[in-house]
Amino acid sequence: MAEYAFTPLQEKPTLKYADRLHEIKRAICTLDESLTPSKRIGNKSIGLSPMPGATPLQHRQLDSIALIDHQNVLSPRRMSGPLETTSIGGVRVGSTSDVTMHQDLSQMSVADSVLQNPEMADTVEKITSANLLIKGFSKVYRDLLGGDILSIVSSFTLQCEDLYNNSKNMLPSVKYSKKLSLQIRNVCADITNERYTWKLLGAIYQNKLNTSLLEEDADNDTDSALHAVNKLYLKDDVIRHCQVILDWLESNAAELVPELPTKVGYFSGKVTWENTFHTLCNQKMKKTVSSMDPDAPSREGKPLAELDVEDQSRLIKHLFCLVRAGQSDEAQKLCISAGQCWRAAVIDGWRLYNDPNYSDTSTQREAVEGNLHRALWKSCCWDYCNSDGISTEERALYGALSGNLKAMMPVCSSFADILWAHIKTLIDQQVEDELCDSLLPQDYWNMRLSLDSIIESMRKLKQSDNLYNTLQLQLIAGDIPGVLGTVSHHMGTASVSERRFLCHLLLVLELLHPGVASGVMSDTVSKYVRSLREEECIEELLFYTSQLSPEVQISLLSEVLANVEQEDRPPCVEFALQFNIPIESVTMTIYHNLISDHSPSNSDVISVANISDTDAKVVSAVAWLLLTDTQRSAALKEANRLIRRFLGARKHAPACAVFEMIPPDSIDVIQREWTREYPNTPLPPDDTNAVREYLCLQAYLDTHQAYNDWCSHSANRPLSPACTTSKTATFSEQVAEEERKKAHDMAVQRWEQNLIIQTQLTRDKMLNVLLFIDGGWLVDEVEGTDPDRAEQLHALRAQCIPATTFLLVNVLVESGQNEAVVELSEYIVSEEHQLYKLFSQQELKQLLDLIYDASIRCECDPLGYNADKNSDTPA
Repeated sequence: MAEYAFTPLQEKPTLKYADRLHEIKRAICTLDESLTPSKRIGNKSIGLSPMPGATPLQHRQLDSIALIDHQNVLSPRRMSGPLETTSIGGVRVGSTSDVTMHQDLSQMSVADSVLQNPEMADTVEKITSANLLIKGFSKVYRDLLGGDILSIVSSFTLQCEDLYNNSKNMLPSVKYSKKLSLQIRNVCADITNERYTWKLLGAIYQNKLNTSLLEEDADNDTDSALHAVNKLYLKDDVIRHCQVILDWLESNAAELVPELPTKVGYFSGKVTWENTFHTLCNQKMKKTVSSMDPDAPSREGKPLAELDVEDQSRLIKHLFCLVRAGQSDEAQKLCISAGQCWRAAVIDGWRLYNDPNYSDTSTQREAVEGNLHRALWKSCCWDYCNSDGISTEERALYGALSGNLKAMMPVCSSFADILWAHIKTLIDQQVEDELCDSLLPQDYWNMRLSLDSIIESMRKLKQSDNLYNTLQLQLIAGDIPGVLGTVSHHMGTASVSERRFLCHLLLVLELLHPGVASGVMSDTVSKYVRSLREEECIEELLFYTSQLSPEVQISLLSEVLANVEQEDRPPCVEFALQFNIPIESVTMTIYHNLISDHSPSNSDVISVANISDTDAKVVSAVAWLLLTDTQRSAALKEANRLIRRFLGARKHAPACAVFEMIPPDSIDVIQREWTREYPNTPLPPDDTNAVREYLCLQAYLDTHQAYNDWCSHSANRPLSPACTTSKTATFSEQVAEEERKKAHDMAVQRWEQNLIIQTQLTRDKMLNVLLFIDGGWLVDEVEGTDPDRAEQLHALRAQCIPATTFLLVNVLVESGQNEAVVELSEYIVSEEHQLYKLFSQQELKQLLDLIYDASIRCECDPLGYNADKNSDTPA
């Protein structure tokens, strides 16, 4: 390149630097005052004073200070979080930077106020809560299910992006709270990884969809480089797939470009290497280059000014980050603004040459596009990468332009950067293969890559152990079985958010490839449903369960819904019916699980109302069968069965509790539901027998309650008042004593009347059990089909009928109704009721003894006839 001659300027740029310095210092002081308002001594703020006569070296030192984060200017105590630093080409960006806290008292008070502010903490908790995306993903999947599958993926990406933006916007409000700030940063990191994965999935399958619509342009027979590469992209699926991956990686990096800490906007805009230029103008420091052309440092073997070397390093780093983000146009603009138009031209040299005038028959000429000497340009870039005396970043920049993987790798530290370098090199090689470029060195052709080799080498990296990186590699490779294996492997130890992501990834893959996820679908969705139960997301829980087979639905819901509180059960039924879940089978399974292995025993520890904890659990299980009217018949049958079990164990309290669980209108509900389904048809035999059994058990429990009331009433006879008067009592005392006796006599009279009424009521209820209509107590009206039930009914009759008979005898004897005891024997021996068959020999002997004693007391002979010689009628 030709040397440039420079004429010394008439005005030295010192004043310009001084003005610039003054503005920088004033900005720093203002920032200092805004951040540390308590650091004042009198009326003077602690800070840097203006230096109008500063030298260029001092100018650049202050320029460097201006580039540092304001928190570093105030000498903070840095507290590093556990997150990995996000980077582009090895340059750290601020999305996951360290949390900074200052020791200033005013700022510590701000931190305390943040920690103690419940509204702020609640806001952070709401934003970072897993429920936010759980409900959002569920709504998206439900609304778009059956439509465009890629729309679901796109909506998932937007959901993650919204949460990321909301969380990121919260960071300034909680920057003095380490706990809240770290919590938000963790959410941002996780949601970013998930968002990138959704973007990748959508891009890959959108490319597959577009591939089926592609048609090769056969009419274009020009041999330009641009058309040749376009044809390559039309016919080669692999390069299109790799381009999708490259675009995805670059778009992710482009999101981080605004957060790059390396700012290069401090250049003058008129001349590059301003400090070297200032030295040349003042004829100082002969150790630097003597010319300002781009080749001067390498040609003369002399360096630039020290500060220009720093500027150059910052510029190169920033340029590489822009190229890494696919923003070559922005990189060229930055070069031009920095006074390095030649470098902008170098970056623009990658464009493929095309002259549209060869194929255009119009007389109007069109502009030629691209670089005609692209092969020579690329060869120069390759050679420059291998030259000595350039920085690692500059070598990587030209390596990215020339497809030199070896030159790019030193600055690629993150998983995404390494993958980008490999994919970009692979695409470059395939393009050059198509163009048959002979100017590239042999080393270029020796570094052959393939997509399979890239994926294999990426899997050897430590970063590939990350869940999201593993899934991304498998999606890139099209390894759907591998994705399913990764999902299945991580579901057991994944967090709620990760389970949400993995479950939806599996559901989307199942939509894209029907049947591919059938082997792991049940286990994956089941684990996610259990997480939803912990998060109390009932509607979402039931929706995702509806995506499984009916057998799995019943088994899973009977497990996760068993501990749902009573007031939350009706919404569960409503949502289950909405999602076509067999809720009656679910509730019946829950009921059987709750009562399984339960055996009523008198040895149970009594806790509340004469009911043990185990019995109370069984009693409460009946409520699961009362959630729908269509299941009322089953509820009645199961309640009857439980009452039989409890009565067989002589545990009347839990039997009564079960009976009280059944709504009084159950018989009407059963009849109504059956008539609605089968009009003008009588109830089936099982339902008819269940209704009759329910009425029989009701009669027996009423009898038992009436007897208890009679015992309580008969034991509470009013006590006679103690005599408190003496022979010397006054008239008023005697009158009071007589009033007390009268009151007692009236209380006894009322007690006796009530006892007669209670005795008659108890007698009638007991006779109602003994003489139950239509065949007897617990006798089916229609022959049933369950032999076990018939055996239980007979055993319960043999237990309860004799017991009720003896209780009735006791009531009659205690109330002096001996004649009624003798009459009772007629019912026992009656062939119509055949109650005697339910008594054992010992019980019959005991009953006959009681009847004999009663006949003696009522002056009857042993056969029940009056002892009066002139009377031959039975008592």
